[in-house]
Amino acid sequence: MTSPIEIIQLVAYDGPNILSPSPGVMLLVRSDQHCGNRMRAAIKDAAQFIGLVLANLDVTAEANAGGVLMTATFDTAMPGIGAALCAYVVTGMNHEALGDEQWDRNAPLYTLQARRRREALPVAILQLMAEAYQRGLPTFMREDGSLQIGYGAKGWSIDPEQLAGSGGNPPPVPWDDLGVVTVIAVTGEEQRAATVSHLVNAYQSMAQQVVSHAAATFDEARRLLADPSAEVVILGLATGDLVRRGLPFDRCELAFITDRAGARPPEAVNDEAWVRALGLPMLLSPQPVRLNLTDPGLQSLVPYAPNGVLALG
Repeated sequence: MTSPIEIIQLVAYDGPNILSPSPGVMLLVRSDQHCGNRMRAAIKDAAQFIGLVLANLDVTAEANAGGVLMTATFDTAMPGIGAALCAYVVTGMNHEALGDEQWDRNAPLYTLQARRRREALPVAILQLMAEAYQRGLPTFMREDGSLQIGYGAKGWSIDPEQLAGSGGNPPPVPWDDLGVVTVIAVTGEEQRAATVSHLVNAYQSMAQQVVSHAAATFDEARRLLADPSAEVVILGLATGDLVRRGLPFDRCELAFITDRAGARPPEAVNDEAWVRALGLPMLLSPQPVRLNLTDPGLQSLVPYAPNGVLALG
């Protein structure tokens, strides 16, 4: 009898992550046989059924002593639904392998379809996001349901209900005033908080309005990025959320990587994933990354720094 496919890891990335610069999903499973083509087809069919748009779908397989490890990845603007779809696909493939004709394959899909419709953004919001993209401005949906365009003191937000009740006359967007403020990202563990504190003091000494957090989760970071008083946003990023959800922003001015200390976070499947997550901000910064070159656990990042490395003093 065929053994069931076992989910080892299923991650919904809400921002740039170790696999892609876009939100998306990563599914890692173990099976006793290679069924990557079937999994790819099942993901595509299920996504088409519920109306979920996918991009860059890829399924790879690697045999080892414990069976076959298969990894499915794709980009999607609705990663939470994408992850739920992957869980459904694994369940369906297991029922299929057992010849279970009683399992209702359509009911879960209708549930996901209804969820996708509930969570779909209004057309007017999508149009604003597209306009912002054309202008090179970052956007994200805030926890309160508003659309945020730009960061900090150069940001602006609007509630979708304002658009719905505008009678065809939405409030004007102050495009010329929008942009990004200085965003500085700090990753690591033991030295992260001290580095954030040092940076806060340095920027406050220049009479700039600074908002900061020494261990920001994804949602906490987004709240600071939307703070209309912020001229500088300094984010010490909590490692677990960094691994699990990705980066809360699409650009930063500077990146500091302080150390790879302590135990590997449970969200990371291995040390490589842990280190790659710590290095994510350097991929979005136009300046050389400030890296602790005395930490041997960070040496593997050096060749991948797109704009070079400066020693973190």
